Amino acid sequence: MNVTMVIPTYWSREKADPWHEGDAVYDHPTPLDGDDTLGRTLESIKGLKNQNFKLIIPVCPTADEVEKQAEDRVRKIVEEADLDIDVYLFTQENLRNIKEMLREKGLSERANELLNLKGYSNVRNICLFSSHILGADVTMLIDDDEVFENTEWVDMATEFIGRRIYGKGVYGVAGYYLNKYDEFYDDVDIVPWMTFWNRFGSKTQAFDKIIACDPRLKVTPFAFGGAMVIHKNMFKIVPFDPQVTRGEDIDYLLNAKMFGFDFFLDNKLGIKHLPPKKNHPIWKRFREDIYRFMYQRYKIESQYEVNNMNRVTPDDFAPYPGDFLRDDLEDKIFKTNMLLALEYLSDGNVEGCRESIRNVYLSKYDALPKQDPFTEFRKRQKDWTRIIEMTIENREYARREMEKNNVSRVIYKIDKEKYQQISKRVIVDNLRKLRYFESFTDTDLAHLAQVTQMSAYNEDEILFREGDDNLVMYMILNGCVRIIKRNEQGEEVRLGTVCSNGVIGETFLVRGKERYNSTGIASEFVEVLSIKKEDLEQLMKNEPDLGNRLLMMFIDSLYFKLNRTNIAYKEQQEQGANLSEMN
Repeated sequence: MNVTMVIPTYWSREKADPWHEGDAVYDHPTPLDGDDTLGRTLESIKGLKNQNFKLIIPVCPTADEVEKQAEDRVRKIVEEADLDIDVYLFTQENLRNIKEMLREKGLSERANELLNLKGYSNVRNICLFSSHILGADVTMLIDDDEVFENTEWVDMATEFIGRRIYGKGVYGVAGYYLNKYDEFYDDVDIVPWMTFWNRFGSKTQAFDKIIACDPRLKVTPFAFGGAMVIHKNMFKIVPFDPQVTRGEDIDYLLNAKMFGFDFFLDNKLGIKHLPPKKNHPIWKRFREDIYRFMYQRYKIESQYEVNNMNRVTPDDFAPYPGDFLRDDLEDKIFKTNMLLALEYLSDGNVEGCRESIRNVYLSKYDALPKQDPFTEFRKRQKDWTRIIEMTIENREYARREMEKNNVSRVIYKIDKEKYQQISKRVIVDNLRKLRYFESFTDTDLAHLAQVTQMSAYNEDEILFREGDDNLVMYMILNGCVRIIKRNEQGEEVRLGTVCSNGVIGETFLVRGKERYNSTGIASEFVEVLSIKKEDLEQLMKNEPDLGNRLLMMFIDSLYFKLNRTNIAYKEQQEQGANLSEMN
């Protein structure tokens, strides 16, 4: 299973001048000259027992003017952390280049707008998108103000993902935050102005019901953006809604449930959350709550029947956030702001009083979306699936772009002798990393390892040539291989690209091929496991049970490739028909 961890990090101008009109707004971005929290998070990763994942760090500046300084600061922090895993920065420049490529390939401008590094929902989409570029099966979303104290966190996070529990597929797992006191409750004091806005009381009820009680895994109405584990079956279909500026994590649960996906909370999957103190006044934070809940309630109310979608109700998210998605929302907003205004007035804070009263006005005349949010989200969802498809078609370019900021990348001098001496135990460990062998026993893998070699290729090295008869099956551990043919002019014609967790050459067993009909070239540094045709055939003859399982694996791989080819062919036919009609 190919796993990525994504940690977005937010950076603002220097402390003396942190925010200008038009800058992106985040809870606590790190000033360029301030103390960071990212280094602490990275240091805690070293304690994780399972480090079989790639780490992506999207760099999110609040303003274009600080883009380069923020990137330099993050790069320095990552280099000082000296992690023993692949670490990629994802920058504004990476995004611009990839968007330009997708635009040239025909992606609409509306769809291209979904790829944006400003705003919480947009950043979360970039987390999923960059993970998709690296071919992830599972994405773990973490924030840069958290610390891993549970050394088993990665194993626990991926323990259930992709399986079926209680008759339901588990494609989204939520962890939860622990505060500095190792409690999962919000560390806040309940004060009089909260009388009609008992958000923390509703959250406490939800936490007691979901986190504090058995069983360990249960469907949840809430999630935390910095402790979400999402399977590709979900994130390839469901994006974060870019219209949601706050509470994007819970809104994602709403979106997912509309498309038939539930999130399950794991009550053992806690992570220490140590955010800096929030500096925004209460009236401003409350205003953000008004906009998020008004939007989400209207999204629920504006639903209509659509094939392959489910209608959701506030009851699906009770007690939290469901209690704030009902018909009495406006009444709660009015009463709470009146109490807050009086509290500000009693303290002599005229501006706070004025802004609290203005919240009531905004809730009636500005917070309600101008367009039907359900229809608009459906449009964004279609754009998202198109982005996913086009990225698959052009993954090699996107991978090359990300490799530009692979902080851990080195120019490999491949030690051929070293690879020849790799032990069978290491080969078994690497076989386990491939999704095809997740259900194979240790005995199966030990037999397979006896005929398996491990090797590596640098960028543009040839793995096999068209016409060669020394047939070998390749299982890609890291990197991408492009499959090509040469035309009459000797130019390279791309047939496809196979990346990590992919298989090349399985057709020689099913179709009885004797020669390669294409050439495979490393598009970057590539590590592979390889098995010669005659060795694999002999193994399948000597171990028929294992042979049958391998044969089924190859058939599944071929079916997947054939299905993708058919889809691409149909799209070409449809495009040709459309052009004919236009002409």
